[in-house]
Amino acid sequence: MVVKNAMERKWILEVLVVVLVVKLCTLALSVSAWLVIQNQPADLLSLWNRWDAPHYVAIARYGYTAVGEQRLFIVFPPLFPLFIRLTALATSSYELAALLVSNLASILASIYLFKLARLDISESASLRSVFYFSIFPTAYFLIAGYSESLFLLLAISCMYYARTRRWALAGITGMLSTATRLTGLALVPALLSELLQQRTHQHEQNWNAVMAILMTPIGFFAYLMLNFAVFGDALAFTSIESGHWFKHFAPPWVGLFGAIYGIFWREPAEVVLVCFAEILFAGFALACIVYAMKFRISYCIYMLFSFIAFTSTAFWLSIPRYTLSLFPIFIMLAALSERKDMLHYAFSIAFASFFAFFTILFTQGRWAF
Repeated sequence: MVVKNAMERKWILEVLVVVLVVKLCTLALSVSAWLVIQNQPADLLSLWNRWDAPHYVAIARYGYTAVGEQRLFIVFPPLFPLFIRLTALATSSYELAALLVSNLASILASIYLFKLARLDISESASLRSVFYFSIFPTAYFLIAGYSESLFLLLAISCMYYARTRRWALAGITGMLSTATRLTGLALVPALLSELLQQRTHQHEQNWNAVMAILMTPIGFFAYLMLNFAVFGDALAFTSIESGHWFKHFAPPWVGLFGAIYGIFWREPAEVVLVCFAEILFAGFALACIVYAMKFRISYCIYMLFSFIAFTSTAFWLSIPRYTLSLFPIFIMLAALSERKDMLHYAFSIAFASFFAFFTILFTQGRWAF
């Protein structure tokens, strides 16, 4: 047991080194790019407080309301803003609090990803999965004040606890995930798959698993009650998504055709970032879902339901960012490249190149998913 604990501490330390080195280099890159391109002093908090990040900060500072522009922010579930508000009690800066919550959550998410990967692949390959996760093209959202990090921490830990049959913890983390992102609901069928795969003759164990599965949507129901308390309509967020954010339900192919059609009329930058990138990442995610069928069925189910959720809209937007939430991808890529160094080099070069490119775009205030 002592040896095992010593080895585990060694690997966890290596995970921390990988994650922290990537984060420090990324922060240095963002500041350097600003100094060179803008030729003026850089404010680190401002560089990373872009696009949706100020909306989370506004919710943390002022809460939800049914009046003014602030009413539009009901589309963002409450758990991440709540953590920002609590952290701001110590920092006195909501922007800094958002970055601290996001980065701490992503560090913990990386540790859980390593532990989850270790259930199927070697330690070195598991560390490689963390590396791919940290340099994925849209992994800069693990630094910015977005809910991605917190959601991934909760979703990955939920799956880890389910895999290790600690169903009470799986239920708690699953419940919190659906209070962070609506795609946390994709964990429900994934957990059901794990229950069926692990089903034993121990009725207490099976009952604990059922209770965990039933607990998971509670965070979503709490979000619906929040909508009702603020607007008198439990589904108020859907009308705001459609009316202001231009996103409403449609079969995935509608968004696909829209992205293809946009190639012929959008500006060159939008063709790259709003058309080609959306199509490319959707294709990549779909290929990984298909491959997951022979890796682990619960991973396939989680990714499939998540994919359907974020592509079933008339206007495809932010699919590269949402693909980051399909965490089994990184475990599968690590398994694929474990004995094929050429694949590892290819993944690393491609991911790191686009990660740096998109990071610069994001911190310069340009659209980057």
